[in-house]
This record gives sequence, structure tokens and C-alpha cells, in this order.
Amino acid sequence: MKTAPSSALVPAALVAAACVLLPASAFAFAEVARGALTLTTTGRVAHDTNLSGNATELGDTVFTLAPTFNYSRAAGLGTIEASLGAALNRYADLGAFDSEDYFASLRVALPTPDGARQQGAFTFAYSDRTDIDEDVGARIRAKGWNTGFTGSFRAGPRTLVRANVSYSDTDRDLLADRTQWNAGVGFDYSDFLGGFGLAGDYRYSATDSSALPGAAGTALDQQSHRVSSGLFYRFASGLRASADVGYRWIDRLASETASGETSSNSPTFGLRLDGPFLPPSRFPKLTSSFSIGIDKGETLGLNDSGSTTVTGDLSLAWQARERTALTVGASRRQQVGSTNLASVNNSVRFGLRQQIGQRTHVNATIGQDWITYPGTGRDDRRTRASLDLACALNRSWQVGAGYALTLSRSSSSLFDYDRHLVHGFVAYTF
Repeated sequence: MKTAPSSALVPAALVAAACVLLPASAFAFAEVARGALTLTTTGRVAHDTNLSGNATELGDTVFTLAPTFNYSRAAGLGTIEASLGAALNRYADLGAFDSEDYFASLRVALPTPDGARQQGAFTFAYSDRTDIDEDVGARIRAKGWNTGFTGSFRAGPRTLVRANVSYSDTDRDLLADRTQWNAGVGFDYSDFLGGFGLAGDYRYSATDSSALPGAAGTALDQQSHRVSSGLFYRFASGLRASADVGYRWIDRLASETASGETSSNSPTFGLRLDGPFLPPSRFPKLTSSFSIGIDKGETLGLNDSGSTTVTGDLSLAWQARERTALTVGASRRQQVGSTNLASVNNSVRFGLRQQIGQRTHVNATIGQDWITYPGTGRDDRRTRASLDLACALNRSWQVGAGYALTLSRSSSSLFDYDRHLVHGFVAYTF
């Protein structure tokens, strides 16, 4: 049975959440190892007209209580940012959708003072939650964690050595489970041949993804090696232009392709631009970053031959006025989804943040996504928009409300749908 949002439901739920969140001295603000530890507890009520992200458009009202610990330290030998929390979700009519979601994250970074020879950061994240998987148009329980390290060491005035390693493990209900290793080492040798630099890289990737339940022969088991070398030039603004050539080896299961090929070996050629494309000295109110390249995927989906594709990211932030900020973002990426199929995702976003007085701000976004699945011929187009209002009543209490819209149009009728999400919240920080 579907439940329509009631005008009395939202304020009643927020008042109830506020009563639950009254201060308790046991969770007061604390200082731990020269860092700040806080607890933020949020009560939220939302009405979602499409819980599964598909044409069935099944809706309900959900009540959420979400306590979150946050820790921040920026002193001594490095910076630490950590969070740990849970979200208890209860649905008004569809009790089968009730869930308890958990999450944790940690980032530890080395200090980077002027002249430091080494830089690096360690990251860890864990998530166990139920949410919409847009690859299949259903609510899926997914549990996963990932960890990694990236760093660099300046071995000499002109030589920089780089290294990274990461590991991820994801378990999904009804869909493919996946583990993945990624690692790489490289070097930059700068300032020769009239300001150019020489770069060399080796990258390794290993992917093990289970078959979909009831679908034999659709697992992924791949290992990829890639070597490359090339030239780069860094402009005074910080923008870096580079070109490289290399070779890529991929070993895979015969069942991953219709032809039964177990290898995909080919030369590679890359062009990249990275960094701020608008000099801060000339545009002090603008912050820009840009990355675009021509590359081949290092993890391939089913029946994917790893064709050369343009990928990249662009972001631009403009502080138009003291209280008004505008943002623009665009990206193009290749990825292998939860069904082991490759997709190419293109997105464009526009955002506005407006400060109203000293305690209230409004965030608005609108954007468009285009997703293609080359192996199936499926094409999706999604328009997304949101409007959020938040007000800090004092140092501890915050209230807010928001609305989000998704309009999905697809070559498959299952993914043709509209979604409206209205929510309100109360938060208290100890």
C-alpha cells in the first residue's frame, strides 16, 4: 500500500526526533590525542516516490536516525580525519525495506610543509548499506571496504618518485561480488630539453568478480600490466601537458568474451592535460582544475575489448560575491558495474550556494547524466536536480529540508521513471 506524504507528518517527526536528541553529558565534546571528537545525531523523515529506481515507481515514507562520530586532528606529524556512524531506517508501509546502514572512514596524511621531500596519505573506508543500484534498477544490499596509500618522494632536485597501492572488496546481494588490487610506481625527471620533463610508469591491476546468480560463465578474472613513458611540460600556471606511449597486457577468462580470447595485448598512446587552467593571479575569485586524456581501460567488462576512449574531469568554482558561490563540473569515465558489464558515463553539473544571514544557506544543483552500455546497446539519460535549505539555530542545533528530482529516460522501458524525494531533518552536535 502506497502512502502519500502528509502535511502533519514532517513537523511531527522532526519534533519527535528533536526530543530524542536532547543533550546527554555522556556524549559531550572531547579532546583526544590533540584532536577534536564530536558526535552528531540526525533525525530525518523523507517521502520517496521511487524506492527502487525503476518503472514500478514504488514509494513510501522513511524515518531515519543517524548518529555519527567525527574526529579531526591537524597537528604534529600529520593530519587525521575519521568518521564512524550508522543510519537506522524504518519505512511506514514497506517494512521489508527496513535497514540498518553502517559506515566508517579514515584518512591519515603526512605533513606537507614547504620544502618537504615526501608526501603521502593512507585511506580506509567501510560501508554496509542498502541503496538503489542504477545498473539494475533495484535496491541492493552492498557491503564493502577499500584501503589504499599514495605517496611521493623527491629523490633529487629534478627527480620525483611516485607510488600507490589500493585494495577493495565488495559483496552484493543478488549481484556480482568483486575484489580488486591496483598498484603503480613511476618517476618524473624535470627541467631538461628547454623545460620539458621525462616520465615513466608501471601499473598493475587484478580483478576477481563472481558470476551473477543463475548466469553461468559470466565471472571476471583478470590481470593487467601496463608500462609507459613520455614527455610532459608544466606551465607557469601549474597546468601540465603530457604525452606517452606504452604497452598493455591483459589476461582474462575465455568465458568473458564471445570469441573465447584469453588475452588483450596492445600498444597504448595517451595525451593528458592536468591542473588549473585559469591562473589564480589573474582570476583570484576562480578555482579551476582540468584533466582530460585518451586512454584504454585496465579492467574490462564482459565482451569488452578495451577500446580507446576519451576520459577526464573539469571543475570550476566562482566566488561571485561574498555569500554567493557558483560551481560547474563535468566528467567522462569508463567503469565496470555490478553486472560485470562495462559502461561509459558522462555527466555535467551546475551548482549554486547562497548564504542568507549568518546561519542559513541554500544549495541548488542541476545536472545531466548520459550512460551507455556498449555490450548491450542500452542507453540511459537522467536529469537530476536538488534544492536544500539548512539553518544553524546555534552552535549545536541545525534544521533543514530539501527536495531532489530524478527524471530517467532509457532505451529499456524498465529504466524509464520519475523520482521525487522530499525530506526534513534535525541535527544535534555534541
